Amino acid sequence: VVGGGPIGCELAQTFARLGSDVTQIAKTLVPQEEAEASRILEEVFKAEGINIVKGSASSVEADGQTGHIATCTLSDGTTTTVEGDVLLVATGRSPNVKNMGLEKVGIELNERGGIQVNKTLCTAVKNIYAAGDCTGGKQFTHYAGFQGAIAARNILLPLTDPGQLDVVPATTFTSPEVGSVGLTENQAIAEYGENKVLTAVQHLSHNDRAVTAGDEMGFIKVVYLKKKFRIVGASIVSPAAGEMISELSVAIKAKMGFDQLATVMHAYPTYSFALQVMAADVYYAKTLKT
Repeated sequence: VVGGGPIGCELAQTFARLGSDVTQIAKTLVPQEEAEASRILEEVFKAEGINIVKGSASSVEADGQTGHIATCTLSDGTTTTVEGDVLLVATGRSPNVKNMGLEKVGIELNERGGIQVNKTLCTAVKNIYAAGDCTGGKQFTHYAGFQGAIAARNILLPLTDPGQLDVVPATTFTSPEVGSVGLTENQAIAEYGENKVLTAVQHLSHNDRAVTAGDEMGFIKVVYLKKKFRIVGASIVSPAAGEMISELSVAIKAKMGFDQLATVMHAYPTYSFALQVMAADVYYAKTLKT
């Protein structure tokens, strides 16, 4: 498997669990996520027998029979070769919008090679809209579906609802899942400044549900601002990450302070109960200061 993004990781683990000997070639697993998420996923993959080659595939050629030989440039600059029966290339996708005659009707493309749209998903041509992967934005099924519905509403009804969002939750469906929304810690520091950003982290080894289920490999991380404790990002590695990230998406959309989650009752024992516990620490620290 060439590539360490969501598709590469999901399918590498899938084929390994189905009995294949899998080698994954990637500089970093899930590089768009927090570094801790990458580290945990790499540890899990190695424990499951997946061979991870930390580098990039510089060339691939058929071995003259039925397989392929990939030449890889490693992180330290050296090279190695990897042989396999089947090659899966998962290094990303680009919009397929060529040879459609778009330029003939005045539709413009953006720097990502996708169809240029405004906030309401209208193109440069009035009454022509575009949604989903063809716009060159984030490539998620739920985002494309959301945009499709928004575009249809804006076309059929006198509405101008926004279809391009800054906050889009994502989940990599490995085991454990990797969920995220908003900014990572480094992104938040770059945007707001290091002295204005705080983080809260709880490892699953401190979550009762995770301990009883034997799923202690993971963590919950919330990135928030010192001012009003407003949540700006979150990352979760957990069996329930894809479910839990939605709550934090709502919190970011509502510009909610992290301490406010302490006043929202969560069922126990659940993975998401950790959010209430983490928020309570912020709540009591705020109370003591005032």
